[in-house]
Amino acid sequence: MSNPHDAFFKSLFSDTAELISLLRDLLHPEVIRQLDLDGLKPLPTEVVRASLNLGLSDLRFSVPWRAGGHLALRLLLEHQSTADPTMPLRALRYILDVWSTPPRDGHKLPVALTVIIFHGPRPWSAARALSELYDAPPEALPYLRPHLPELCLHLIDLVERDEDNIPGQGAGKLGLLLMRNAHEENLWRTLERRIDLWNEGYQKHGPSTMTTTLRYIYEVTDPELPPELKTKLTAIAHPKDKEALMTAAERLRQEGRLEGRLEGRLEGRVEGEQIGEARGEARGSLNAKREFILKMLTGRFGPLPDGVAEQVSIAELDTLERIADELFTASSLHALLAGED
Repeated sequence: MSNPHDAFFKSLFSDTAELISLLRDLLHPEVIRQLDLDGLKPLPTEVVRASLNLGLSDLRFSVPWRAGGHLALRLLLEHQSTADPTMPLRALRYILDVWSTPPRDGHKLPVALTVIIFHGPRPWSAARALSELYDAPPEALPYLRPHLPELCLHLIDLVERDEDNIPGQGAGKLGLLLMRNAHEENLWRTLERRIDLWNEGYQKHGPSTMTTTLRYIYEVTDPELPPELKTKLTAIAHPKDKEALMTAAERLRQEGRLEGRLEGRLEGRVEGEQIGEARGEARGSLNAKREFILKMLTGRFGPLPDGVAEQVSIAELDTLERIADELFTASSLHALLAGED
């Protein structure tokens, strides 16, 4: 991953439930009424041509209309220090790429929509419409518009919104809020201020998604979790999850800036039925690392299919490191174990 924002964004909104909550806030109610959100399906991003200049934070989905056909949705995170002046053209290229596939139903073209989430340190200052890029005298444009393509960006500029108007719910809303504030404040303060969103995300997803949130905060802010906040987070967690959450937090604190790799620094140890971890390099056995990976896989994907435990039990260190590296960004358990993402 090029930076922690990409990985965090992709991890949050690869979850279709979080994406649906986001769409309900972003799209007009009549559009939502016509969409069958239960049929939303993620699409692989690697099929998009490299010429479109898409980043790792791009997510693509197909959403069926209730009356037939589908909406081709692209969700894009922009986090540059300056707004991209060519963004309307990039959005148009995505639409044309979708349209390059022959329509399955007559001659109708699928609706293709790019939703841009921007969390730069300053408000978006570049073009918001394709017509702003035309090289023509302003006086002539009104007479040319009927004959020229137009596209207005569906741009969500987080810095222009106050905290209550950040879209989404629970973990998704908290994630966007953290990215919004990453430029200007210690994110532990943001988390403490909106611990209600942490609670909502935890109740919906359990410890896995919230560990991802902790990981992001440790990557972009001061690595010390304030004791008072730790107490509040522990009080929210179910007893069976307390140790898993706090053990993950302690590992992240010790590593300071986690770069998504084990790098030989995980030490597993069995304490009753719990697996702890610390930063030792050679002290933890390979079997303990395998047990740790199995626990993390279960936390991310739920009960594991037959054969997964055996596959991990014979995995070597380089394979375990790759799995840890891709754990929060893999599109599926199969893709993660096969090394396809």
